[in-house]
Amino acid sequence: MFDKKFAIINSENKSIVKALSESFGSMCEVLSKQDNLSGYDLIVLTGFETEFEVPQNTTVLNLHPSLLPSFKGENAISEAFLAGVKVSGITIHKVEQDNFYGKILAQYPVLIGLTTHIDELSAEISAAAIKLYPAVIDAVLNDRVFDFSDLFKTSCHGCGNCHGDCKA
Repeated sequence: MFDKKFAIINSENKSIVKALSESFGSMCEVLSKQDNLSGYDLIVLTGFETEFEVPQNTTVLNLHPSLLPSFKGENAISEAFLAGVKVSGITIHKVEQDNFYGKILAQYPVLIGLTTHIDELSAEISAAAIKLYPAVIDAVLNDRVFDFSDLFKTSCHGCGNCHGDCKA
């Protein structure tokens, strides 16, 4: 269990917002970018943002639909697809005051086959984000460095009474 106050910033990326809300339940708040975001230890962006004002003394995480540093910007999925790369994916990174694409915390690859349609690529990148983002957020909230073995641990948040299905 952690004692940090954190918020999920709502976006049109409803599958990510829903997955995070289900993973963390009442331990977080879902807010908009226009809300007062001061006083939070962690703010989690969900909309493949390309800019965000970082509140002072707050860690901000973002997910980006490419393997950074490749294909920065708003059209990363289509740029990667049109470039003909064979691997794209998702990157979770810190957003810093002077560097939107701050320290990379985790990346997850998505293979692009010869017959892959762009809609399939987009869906696979979203699925990878849904799997990866909660584990990275949990690591940050618990002051741990994310490790890929975290993806294979239970989702228990410390209640001690569950078998991986805890929503506490």
